[in-house]
Amino acid sequence: MSAERVVAVVLAGGASRRFGSDKLAAEVGGASLLDVAVSALPAEMPVIVVGPERPTARSVTFTREQPPRGGPAAGLVAGVRAALEVIPQIIVVVPGDAPAAGRGVLTMVAALGDHQAAVGVDAAGQWQPLQLALRPAAAQQLVELAGPDGAAGQSARRLLTRLDPPPQPVTLDPAALFDIDTPDALQTWLHRGNS
Repeated sequence: MSAERVVAVVLAGGASRRFGSDKLAAEVGGASLLDVAVSALPAEMPVIVVGPERPTARSVTFTREQPPRGGPAAGLVAGVRAALEVIPQIIVVVPGDAPAAGRGVLTMVAALGDHQAAVGVDAAGQWQPLQLALRPAAAQQLVELAGPDGAAGQSARRLLTRLDPPPQPVTLDPAALFDIDTPDALQTWLHRGNS
């Protein structure tokens, strides 16, 4: 683990429309999906959760995007803004509906090196804009690029493409990228023995 102060942001503000109920409360191996995602992060990292307050097994700080449910980019910006207040050396961002996203955090931190930002990519090289590592200068630039509406309704991918210099792509393990958007996806995850 890096000796630098790393703060984790977990995005947990979505409406769960495709899931049909609050997916972050769904049970995965005896814990909520949100708890599974948070517990996959290194224990020494402070965690900021962007979304409505809810019980968690691990101590976290909650914040909200304004307006609530403004979309993933708005959640990303709200979380980064909150993380900047605790003066980190690195901010990592993961989606709360990806139970193993924490497995990719150390990979992204290591790949950051001298870069200002790193973004997770899949095996095909497709950006996963909600899996990031940012140094404070890039995080501040992201907040500024979001504009006065805090990126509400914007595309997270498009927002990231405006960073200068651009993020360093980092290939992540497929398990770290697996997100649960539907009940079928949850069953797929459980049947793989990932609970």
